[in-house]
Amino acid sequence: MRLFLSDDAGVRELTDGDQPIIRVAAPDLQRARRVRARIRSGTEDLAVILDVTVAVAGDFRSARRAFDATDSDETIRYAGTVAGLVGLLGDIETAGVADGVTLIPASDGQDLSRIGHDVLRGLASRDQARAS
Repeated sequence: MRLFLSDDAGVRELTDGDQPIIRVAAPDLQRARRVRARIRSGTEDLAVILDVTVAVAGDFRSARRAFDATDSDETIRYAGTVAGLVGLLGDIETAGVADGVTLIPASDGQDLSRIGHDVLRGLASRDQARAS
């Protein structure tokens, strides 16, 4: 699973992928999976990276407050804890929805770099547990 961050500092990858990427946005995981299948059926070998707008806090209610009524429904939205986000990303990978994600903060108050590194540690722990 490739992991990108998109914030005021620009778009940067926290993982080391060598495939060229194409970023996509979708309002739900089913549509994202169809888009990935269509892209991957082409002749180019591209990694499909799904945009996910995130609000991470210690609990769901606190995280949910980061989204306001003007937020777009054009991207997958996640509000919750880092552990829940790790679970979502694992499901995205397992179900073949995308080859990676771009995390986009739902609000300016999110420390996206910290969240990204916490997610990477969570994914690594999950992979180690599966290998055992």
